[in-house]
Amino acid sequence: MNRKIFLCIIIEMVLAFNLSGIDFIAQTLKVKGVVNLTRNQQISPALVGDRLFNGDELETKNESYAAVKFADQSSLVKLFPNSILNINTTQEKGKTDKKSVLKIGELWAKVEKGTSKFEIETSTTVASVKGTNFLMNVTEEGLTNLYSFEGEVHFQNKLDGETALIRAGQRGTSTGQGPILITAIDPNEIGESTSTFINEELEPIEIEEPEQIEEQEIPPIEQPEREIEMPEEEPHGDAGPFNMGGGVGTVMLGDNTYTQIRLMPELVFGKFGLGLDVDFMIDSNGNVRKEDWDDFEDYVNKIYYLRYGQRGDSFYGRLGGFKSYTLGHGLVMKDYSNMLRYPEYKQIGIQLGGKLPVAGMTAEIFTANAVKNEILGGRLTIKPLNNTEIPLFKNLIFGGTVAHDRNQVNGLLDSDDDNYPDYFDDYPYDENWHNEIDYNIEDELAEYISIWGDSTGFHDWFYYDDYTNGKRNPSFTDFEEDAVTVFGVDYELPLVTNKLFYLSHYGEAAQIIDHKMGFIFPGFYSKFLIFHMNLEFRIYQDDFIPAFFDQLYDEQRAVVYTDIDSVITKETLLKDMTKSQGWYGSITANLLNFIYLTVAYEDMYGEDDVNFRSLWGKASFDTKFIPKLTKAEIGYTQTGFDKLNEFKTPNAVINGSLGYALGGSTQLVGSYQERYVDLNNDGKIKGKDETITSMSMGVEFSF
Repeated sequence: MNRKIFLCIIIEMVLAFNLSGIDFIAQTLKVKGVVNLTRNQQISPALVGDRLFNGDELETKNESYAAVKFADQSSLVKLFPNSILNINTTQEKGKTDKKSVLKIGELWAKVEKGTSKFEIETSTTVASVKGTNFLMNVTEEGLTNLYSFEGEVHFQNKLDGETALIRAGQRGTSTGQGPILITAIDPNEIGESTSTFINEELEPIEIEEPEQIEEQEIPPIEQPEREIEMPEEEPHGDAGPFNMGGGVGTVMLGDNTYTQIRLMPELVFGKFGLGLDVDFMIDSNGNVRKEDWDDFEDYVNKIYYLRYGQRGDSFYGRLGGFKSYTLGHGLVMKDYSNMLRYPEYKQIGIQLGGKLPVAGMTAEIFTANAVKNEILGGRLTIKPLNNTEIPLFKNLIFGGTVAHDRNQVNGLLDSDDDNYPDYFDDYPYDENWHNEIDYNIEDELAEYISIWGDSTGFHDWFYYDDYTNGKRNPSFTDFEEDAVTVFGVDYELPLVTNKLFYLSHYGEAAQIIDHKMGFIFPGFYSKFLIFHMNLEFRIYQDDFIPAFFDQLYDEQRAVVYTDIDSVITKETLLKDMTKSQGWYGSITANLLNFIYLTVAYEDMYGEDDVNFRSLWGKASFDTKFIPKLTKAEIGYTQTGFDKLNEFKTPNAVINGSLGYALGGSTQLVGSYQERYVDLNNDGKIKGKDETITSMSMGVEFSF
């Protein structure tokens, strides 16, 4: 084991020293409005003077502009509103060739004569120059226009290889195949704002040389990310301070089918953001479902999110849905989601946090449901040597994490909020009824007497006590409360904090109250090039489950086993856990800016070499490369298996979504999720009753 750890450290260090020599390829000269810089799928605001590296992507929003100067001073690019440019260079024979991609929008480029090769590629064409200035734009459908103002531009179709030479004063137009249309430039085609930005003189900035590692130190992250986090999906894009989105589709609740009209307005102002999710369920008679509008909680649930800032800011907060929420290094709460049953069941969670003015401390608190406040979490970190000059150790971070469920039994689904779990509710979608005997018992008694002549056996025949005492239809108050708490302590020591390479070492210990403990030691986390990686050695005592609050927790808090009509909480499963130890590893990669792939695997060995394995996987596709496709992702999770013999288990979930552009600002979106529950406790998932499927299809729009 020690040799493996030592080898991993050596590999990480070698990569760090190799990467420290990578030069940046360009630098921003101007940023106006909202311009985002994406690097390794991490999005941050672009600033004047930002150094850009291969694969970096600039995106301008409405009324926003950016200008980029390449490091060899040979080329200048100006990016216009609502455009996306991916910047790349290659080294050939000592020269730096520029080969960037304009995914959508418009740019102007000026290339000095006698310099290396310069190419701008779109989804359908390639423009190559060696000294000129030109304007280029591309639409979502791939229609490309190129305006040459001086010199010549070699213009080529990507689909059929057709080429043309666009000379000064000419415009070339192509769809990627067929003849390239060449016409004279009409000055009226080029807008006033475009001309103004082209002719605007920019103040030069000094193109800096890459700094040494010790000069590139950045503040250590408070907690290592376990995967490349896709930005939290808000209802729509950031095209401006106000956006409106929504959709139209159908939803089945019980035996009733409703037409769903959803409106999702969004307001963004600085660090503030507000998104609403207002849906109208309309029945076949044209009536809006009143159960969605009859109490205060219904109105709170119309909030999709309300946010200010983000983790790492002096103060930040978010109210709404959380698709993936982690505290610490993952032994306590990892990838928890309060949106497992969204949108059929909405929960409004709250996250509040920020920096404290003492010893580099940070604090954060969390609730999964602001109305019920049942699943709670919190974290506190401190950097005790923050004010010292001790190398390396001045960035040492200690942390503490706690998560608590006030009553696991409340995890039983109650669709109509009448305090009767759906399983024990004969009318799960009607808050006014919960059993089948809400009628006059005396009528039944009279009929019994007319048949049998007396009432002496009526009590036993009708199971009267079972009904009146609530045994057949128990409410939540008939069950004993079952709380559970997990807490953990951890540390992290950043070893290399370079913008191109990050490496840290960490450890964590966690305990489930009234049960036993789990440990991570040693743990390593690294970010470099297109990768985020984790490697951990884990030790679990018996009676312990890692990441007790995980992605499926809302579904597993409490389950009814139908063969015995008994409620089983997740905590009761701890008695079946035996001690084990083994390795956990994860890797996330950005493959060619097309596929974002995350894979994590845990391999634990228990007594008698019994295995406990877990697998997580997710693939997201950059749909800009696929015509008409607006969204494509799929994920699968299975935990606690010995051998991967069964695809469907109680600890497995599969989900995916697909979007197709219909034109304009509308798209057809389909989502699918499949979960499983072993109702008869036979270890197999059989039949439709043990497969929980959630599927939706509808038309979404935005403007």
